[in-house]
Order: sequence, then structure tokens, then C-alpha cells
Amino acid sequence: PVQGSNMIFRNSLFTLRRFSTDSRHFDLVVLGSGPAGQKCAIAAAKLRKKVAIVDKGSLLGGVCTHTGTLPSKTMREAIMYFSGHKLHSFYGKAYTPKADFHVSDLTYRVDRVVESEAQIIADQLKRNDIHVFSGFGKFENDHTVIVDDTVRLTGDKFMISVGTRPSHREGIPCDGKKIFDSDQILCRDLEPFKDLIVVGAGVIGIEYASMFSSLPGVRATVIDGREKLLPFIDR
Repeated sequence: PVQGSNMIFRNSLFTLRRFSTDSRHFDLVVLGSGPAGQKCAIAAAKLRKKVAIVDKGSLLGGVCTHTGTLPSKTMREAIMYFSGHKLHSFYGKAYTPKADFHVSDLTYRVDRVVESEAQIIADQLKRNDIHVFSGFGKFENDHTVIVDDTVRLTGDKFMISVGTRPSHREGIPCDGKKIFDSDQILCRDLEPFKDLIVVGAGVIGIEYASMFSSLPGVRATVIDGREKLLPFIDR
């Protein structure tokens, strides 16, 4: 997850519910609070159903908000701004971009957008009286979920919308220092670099290669075994 996102709930008016020895029954229990989980939970709540959402840590909003679409697109817009690409069309080639900006300039903007979006999601769930449980949920049986081995939730229906995570190959250490996966590349501690090798020319790989190659002095190389990049795109 994006560094610094833990501050979201310390300042939030929305308090996550935690019970040491509690058992509650819901009409619907949703595992995962990404777009699918949010929409399902809110729709059910508007039909007067008692709804709970379970998600781990401070990741309210899911992958989309914390490591996927929202931060990557925010990073792209920040890079386009700092590199001057956004302003060349207006000022022309004579425009000189900021030369001394740091990676922290980019990640600061990402953190603020993620924090704001997570707060909006928290407020939406609160307005619809949806119970949110922070922790890792696992099924005990067909109608019971245990959250962090302390909270027992029973439900008539369950929705599993837990999102995705990058695939790691054994023997290739994604240490977040020299070798990154697509989540780690957005971290606050990213050090400046001049050369970037992207292994895999899918949508995410091409997106990040294009973004970082727009930064002054950065060269990106894409490695892929296919004959064509993005073969499913219309040409």
C-alpha cells in the first residue's frame, strides 16, 4: 500500500469497529472494500439490509484506491505536470520544466489524493450505516467469517471481492529497492534512478515505462517475449 496511508483513519470521523469477543449477524457480509464491494454493500444497505464490510489494515477502498488505478493515474498526471508535457502544448517548446523536483514531489501528490478518496469512501459507508471491520477475514464455515481470529461475523449472504496483487516468481526477490513489483514502484521511499527495465509489456508495464521515461534523464527499456506490444489494442 502507499506509504503514509495509515494516517487516514487516525484523523477520520469514521471509526472502525473492533470487538474482542463479539458475534454479529448480517444480511450481507462483503470481503473487500474496492469498487465492487463498495457498490454491492451500499446497494444492499439502501434496500434496508444489514451490511458489513471486512478489509485488512487501513486499505478501505481496496486495490483500486491504494495500489492500482487511482495512485497510478495520479502519478501519471504528476509526472506529466513536473516534466512539462502538460504545458508544452500551451507554452510551446520554449517552456522549461522544473529541473530539481524529487520523487517525493510525485508521491506527495499520490498520498494526498489517496487519503482524500479513502475519506470519501469512509463517509459514504457511514452515511449508509454499513459496519466496517478492519482485519483479515477467513471463513470458518458456510455462514461464518472470523476477522483476525477475534471477531465472528455470521451472514445470510457473502460477497468475495478481494482484488488482486502482483505475481512474484520464485528466485526473483522483489525487495522494493532494486527490483519492484507494480505496487512497490509507487512507494514513498523510491530513490531517483536513471535507467528502468520493465519486464512484461502488458498494460501496467507499458503504462509505467511511458510514465517514467517522460521524466528528464530517465531511460526506460521494456522486455517482453511477444512479437507485438499490446496485441489486443485496435490498430
